[in-house]
Order: sequence, then structure tokens, then C-alpha cells
Amino acid sequence: MSAFNQRIQPIRDLMKAKALDAFVLRRNPNLAWAIAGRAHVPTTIDAACFDLIITHDSATAVTNVVEAPRLVAEELPSEVTVKAIKWSEGRDLQLPIGAKVGSDQPGADRIDLGTEIEIIRASLIEADVERFKQICTDAAVALGSAMKQVESSDREIDVAGLITHALWQADLEIAFLGVAGQDRVHKFRHPLPTDAVVGNRVSASICAKRKGLITSVTRIVSFEPITSAMAKDYESIFKVEAAMLDATVVGKAFSDPINAAISAYPANGFDSDEWTKHHQGGPTGFLPRDWPANTGSARLIANNQPIAWNPTGKGFKAEETILATSSGVKILSHDPEWPCFEVNGRTRPFLLTP
Repeated sequence: MSAFNQRIQPIRDLMKAKALDAFVLRRNPNLAWAIAGRAHVPTTIDAACFDLIITHDSATAVTNVVEAPRLVAEELPSEVTVKAIKWSEGRDLQLPIGAKVGSDQPGADRIDLGTEIEIIRASLIEADVERFKQICTDAAVALGSAMKQVESSDREIDVAGLITHALWQADLEIAFLGVAGQDRVHKFRHPLPTDAVVGNRVSASICAKRKGLITSVTRIVSFEPITSAMAKDYESIFKVEAAMLDATVVGKAFSDPINAAISAYPANGFDSDEWTKHHQGGPTGFLPRDWPANTGSARLIANNQPIAWNPTGKGFKAEETILATSSGVKILSHDPEWPCFEVNGRTRPFLLTP
């Protein structure tokens, strides 16, 4: 069975279980997952340039004459046929409607099965696992190479330029880019780049995308000597991350790692309410996060599910992309050229000092 049909088969099984004749995929992350390709034109998160009609024995992309040639040549699997309409027409009238049709979003009297689709794509097929491993490595290496070029006199936007250049050279699009220098790193958890000079420290976080798959990575550079107090603070946030990783178990609830973080913060020198000051991460893969996990997240962690945890505190952040598997957590966004240290038996990125 082809990779495309492997992804789509669970949707067809769902159609049979719900007695549906067709299914319409409309959301960008779901379409990117289905075709293992780019479903957007603007690099917005959820504005696709085609819809996908799935039946029990066919798959048809509905798009316009502007997008059709490129989609056929560069994005769509051979199993997908294309229906091209005028650029001046809307796609809605070309899509099946009614109670015998499912969709990944509400509307047109279709059956909204968006949550079910999100659960289906949570488990990557093996072909996508291999793609994802490469994407995560490439993103970590690209970010690392850019951060090694930063100087303390650079502005945050200069750092953003270096990172953007490195990511695009690695065939990676940007879904999110945050940069904070010494004056903003303690103030903001999502620091969009400004013209502030970075000074003694710079932290950069990315969500990088290739063919729909997204990886998240954070790296930090110190332009001042690393004191024992600084190293202790830095290690402390990684001990919180370690507690979350230990609690990330296939078949267990997403609330488990969050509860582990809530306990780990005060146990490692943080205020007991530190976890309330920033979301702690959650399932990823085809969005920067499908949703931020919390203490009420009862959905179970799936096998081969991408996750990105991101505990923060004291101006530091631990963020990496992992794969939850039946044989344990696998950290994918590793840069072999970045300085590292060991936390709870895992190799983790350390502060870079140029």
C-alpha cells in the first residue's frame, strides 16, 4: 500500500463506521498530512489552496487553474486526481454536502469529524517518521549554525535574519520565530524579534516546516561567562523537562506530563505557580501545537506521535521535538555540533558561549 493510501485508509474505515459516502478535508494541517506536501500558498497556518474529496475508492483535489499545474507537478501524490475550476469561482459549490458526507470542519450539513481526523494524523506512518527525523535534525542544525554567527552587538531582527536565511537554505519554511536578547528574555515568553540589541544573551525559538511537518527547537547563546548560578538555573529548567519526558508514555493521558511539570517546578527552585506563566507544550506534527496540554487533557498519547514540550523559567526555555513511541521517548531535534550536557540520562543542549 502506498504511503498516501496508508494515511487515508483510517479515514475510509471511519467512513464505513459512520455510513458515509464521502469525506471532505479542508484544513491546511490535515491536507498537508494527507498529501505529504504543501497545502498553502500564503504561509498562514490554516488557509489551504485546495480541498480533498475522499470516497471509498478515489481521492480528488478541487483547486483552481492557478494552483493546479504546480500541485500536480510538485505536491500531489499520483493517487489524487485534480478538478480545476476558474480562479474567479469558489470551491464550495464543487464539494459534496449533506448528512452522508464527513468533514474536518463544520458546515454545509456535513458531519463534523475534525477531532477524529486530528486523532488519526496524530500517529505518523513509518514513511512520515523517517521524513520527520530528517526535518527535525535539519532544523536543529540550521538554527545552530545561525546562532553561532550572532554577535552581542546584533539586534534581535538581525538574529532573525540569520535564522531565516539558514532555514530557507535548508528547505525549511518558518511557522514561528521568536528572538529575545538580554533585556527581553526575562520579560516575554513569546518574544517576537525587535530592534533591541541582544547584549549578553540571546534566546531563539523556531517552528520550522517542510512539506507540512513542523518541528520546534530553542537554542540559547551567552556572551558572558557562564557562572555556576547561571548553569544551575539553566539545568533546572531541563530537570523540569526531564520530568515531563519521563511522564510521556504511549497510552497515558496528556495531562500526565503537565502534572509532572507542576511538581517538578518547585522541586527545582522555581515558584510553585511557574507553570501558569506559559503553556508547557503539547502535540505537534502539522501545527506548531495542535493544542497546549493542560491538567484536564484526557486524550491519550499515541504511538509515533510528535510532541514538543517547552517548560520555561528564569529566562531559560527547554524546547525540543520528540516522538512518543511504544519503546519510549525519542528526541529528534538533535544537533551534533551544539554543546551538550546530560540530564537524567539524556543528552540535552547546553548554553553556547562563542
